[in-house]
Amino acid sequence: MFTISFKAIDDFDVIKQLSAEQFDHTKQDIEGIIELNFNGSKYGLYFEDCPFGNERLLRWFTDLLTIAQKIRVDKYVAYRIPDSANLWLEFIRQGDELQVSLIEDIDRDVILDLFINEPLEEFRYSTWKGIFISEVNFSEEIIANTHRLLNFVAELNPDILKSTMVQILREKVTDLEQSTS
Repeated sequence: MFTISFKAIDDFDVIKQLSAEQFDHTKQDIEGIIELNFNGSKYGLYFEDCPFGNERLLRWFTDLLTIAQKIRVDKYVAYRIPDSANLWLEFIRQGDELQVSLIEDIDRDVILDLFINEPLEEFRYSTWKGIFISEVNFSEEIIANTHRLLNFVAELNPDILKSTMVQILREKVTDLEQSTS
């Protein structure tokens, strides 16, 4: 089973006052915490009363939606974890399941693409590997939690729904919903 836990932790008083254009120019994202749980093997951090968070939630969900779309087409997708110099999540489609691993790469001078379709020679397995999850569960959990985040944004400041990052997120969740139905 795959689950996502997240919580927005940001300066909500400031965000409530921003127009979509101001949000695009000053914030561009909502900070918080996120934890991805692949059958007990976890990446990230989540606990309810956490007072801080520096993960970019809109970016995370946009990227998770991209992974879910890409793995439907390609048998292999590796995703470079944001703000990490050398950690990747590796997804290998095997029938209707995904095999997921946390991968370490060498330190590189050049930043590679966020998503690749074949493993790099220098990849090494990290603290966990070969965890199987349902591809359907993966997509459904991403869709459900993306809607939770969008509902949170709508309650916080409906104008931000018109911002560039939120529009991209909305388009991606709609695309995934249409491709899975």
